[in-house]
Amino acid sequence: MIVPFSAGGGTDIFARAAAQKLMDIWGQSVVVDDRAGGNGTIGTDAVAKAAPDGYTLLLTTNATIVINPHLSKQPYDAFRDLAPISMPVTLPFALLVSPKFPAKTFAELVALERAQPGKLNFGSSGIGGGAHLAGEMMNLMGKLDAVHVPYKGVAPGLTALIGGEIQFMFASVYSATPMVETNRLRILAVSSAKRIPAMPDVPAVAEAPGFAGFESDLWYGVFAPAKTDPKIVDKVYQDLKKVIFEPEFRKTSDSGGMVTVGNTPADFAVKIREDSARWDTLIKKMGNRLKTD
Repeated sequence: MIVPFSAGGGTDIFARAAAQKLMDIWGQSVVVDDRAGGNGTIGTDAVAKAAPDGYTLLLTTNATIVINPHLSKQPYDAFRDLAPISMPVTLPFALLVSPKFPAKTFAELVALERAQPGKLNFGSSGIGGGAHLAGEMMNLMGKLDAVHVPYKGVAPGLTALIGGEIQFMFASVYSATPMVETNRLRILAVSSAKRIPAMPDVPAVAEAPGFAGFESDLWYGVFAPAKTDPKIVDKVYQDLKKVIFEPEFRKTSDSGGMVTVGNTPADFAVKIREDSARWDTLIKKMGNRLKTD
């Protein structure tokens, strides 16, 4: 099971937990192979070019499948070279501010931005990532002008937010929860289409006037190389579904802010095409804001 990101990150942790459960079901080793580089490109390409024999799987995020191809040329075609198996979970971003920041609600943050165009800064874990795009989507839909400040990872960005270098930031609920629980940060909203079970009192951005349809989740997806026997794809799907809906596994996922999905290969393929088209449109509208220089 190739993970196209560094060991120790959220994708790697989820992959290892799932791999252990699949190992129990299959009675054979499931090795998690972290191949970081190129914002997920290197590991994803390795699976795209692997033999379609059922022995190589990919566990990646939507970045490598529906976002990166619209930002730069990729060595693989996600639609041609990969066979979707399932989207086990989604992980919304949390919109975070310091407890000292005057805005106590999403509406108040928007009002502050409109009163001071170009004066507020938002951080992210890097240019072109889901958190950056969520901030730019907020600018686009709200006709706002917050300035993006990229950091080399989530942790430096959250540190900057606590220190007042930036005014707000989107970060995964999983990453944000410890700092929210210790009152170092405050959540104003989540980026999912609707509220999440782990935080029923936190509104979705999409609930606010002018932001209907706002959605910028991180999701995990499992793939096989294209031309893998459909029977193998279905077998992996059925067993993966057993894993993610197993009560103990699901309790751990839910407590981290994840939302269990486990859609079928066919439904996942539809989701991928819809998300790809949506991000293509949004990224074109964002234009120069996504430049890396």
